[in-house]
Amino acid sequence: MLGALLPFVHYPAGISQTLYKTLYRVHAAHLRGHDPDEFIARLTSLNPDRIKIPDTAEGRRLRAALRAALRAAQILHAQP
Repeated sequence: MLGALLPFVHYPAGISQTLYKTLYRVHAAHLRGHDPDEFIARLTSLNPDRIKIPDTAEGRRLRAALRAALRAAQILHAQP
């Protein structure tokens, strides 16, 4: 996940402001040694198929990472 978000933290062209802010918070928490799970949870609340992400190799990589995070969150919450 972290590798997929880096290009958009450093150069946020083509993504929504909401997505940028959340990606930045994940990145900042990671750099500071804090647990980024709260911000990753916010990412999983976004629909990866509906948010604005450019159709580039990096954009497709980010969208795939967001889909994977969403699936993981759904599996985690589905377990009793």
